[in-house]
Amino acid sequence: MRRQFQLSEADEAELAARGLGWEAIVEGGTRWLLILEYPISAPYTVATATVALRLDPSYPSTQIDMAYFHPALAAKDGRAIRQLSLLQLDGRQFQQWSRHRTAQNPWRPGEDDLSTHLILIDDWLRREFERQ
Repeated sequence: MRRQFQLSEADEAELAARGLGWEAIVEGGTRWLLILEYPISAPYTVATATVALRLDPSYPSTQIDMAYFHPALAAKDGRAIRQLSLLQLDGRQFQQWSRHRTAQNPWRPGEDDLSTHLILIDDWLRREFERQ
């Protein structure tokens, strides 16, 4: 497992509590957390994926934004997933989900961290199919 930078104890504890493997890489001067075999709930065509998260150098004072999936997620019923683009990272093509915090749910330095962002990711995955 690559550990090119260190995560906080709280972030490492969150990943361990969820039973998730991870790598911390730097590519093009950007820090990326790769969460391995992240569980993807139905109705997607894959059961697990690598989730990449860009961590700003000032994280956790600054927010984690969006999520990137490899392999790309697709709906079992063929429904289109909105607001997607592609990103080359770590020699693979990741699917970028352009999802962001809102004014009603801003990043709260000192309160938000990886654990709250993972809750958001799970919510984005669920809500993608509730919207239709």
